[in-house]
Amino acid sequence: MSPADGFLKAVPATGTERKTIGIPLYPNFDSLDVLGPFQTFTMAADRLEPKLLAASKAPVLSFEGVEITPHATFDQTKSLDVLFVPGGIKLEDVLKAGGPDKNPFIAFLRRIARPDKEGKPMLITSVCTGALLLAAAGLLQGFRATTHWNYKSVLALFPGVTVADGYPRFVIDANRITGGGISSGLDEAMAIVALLLDKKTARRGQLTMQYAPNPPFDDGDPSVADPSILFDVTNSMREGVVKTVAGFQDYIQKWGDKIEVVDNKTQVIHH
Repeated sequence: MSPADGFLKAVPATGTERKTIGIPLYPNFDSLDVLGPFQTFTMAADRLEPKLLAASKAPVLSFEGVEITPHATFDQTKSLDVLFVPGGIKLEDVLKAGGPDKNPFIAFLRRIARPDKEGKPMLITSVCTGALLLAAAGLLQGFRATTHWNYKSVLALFPGVTVADGYPRFVIDANRITGGGISSGLDEAMAIVALLLDKKTARRGQLTMQYAPNPPFDDGDPSVADPSILFDVTNSMREGVVKTVAGFQDYIQKWGDKIEVVDNKTQVIHH
């Protein structure tokens, strides 16, 4: 059974109706977090419209050095059917811009997903460390979620967020969908297509992209990685993780009382 089965039922897009999926960008985002799901969504371009968003129309630079020009600004975006927050590195730099309602990125997430908002997203989603930004916006309180395996301790800093056990590719809890690290976004995006439209559309996209992962090595998460590989990777990432932990601890200490519960599990999308 697919992990998406039995959780959400969505209103299928019919005729010329298209659902808009907003992907907000920030400096040092991960390009695969953005472009993998973006391509997956474009496999159903007649029914789904992925849009790249940012604080301005200026190109945004990923941590790998990929520049992406947004389609629209945060201010120009009034509503979305799906919010999809990518991960990245140096998220502590995003947090330095201010508290939840003053920080341009976090404030956009809160505004676009406000529970009393007309036209609020059907799905609020993230991949990789994007979950940390959803949590910073108060959008994961009361929900079970996952993130990149090496940043689960950061997600656990947020009261009210239940960190999923193990290393799932993605987790669905009511209308929240959070993905594991980087490549998980492809699996998650296909599940989102199936939820928004139907399984057949998602499966057609899978075949079109020839998505049949068969990596030459079996070191994809800590539960299966060779101990020497896990040692090397955790050590190479340690400095960045420590800085991110400190940044989020400082953010929560300063603004924790402002990170309000902005939704709950009562929102279920029906046929």
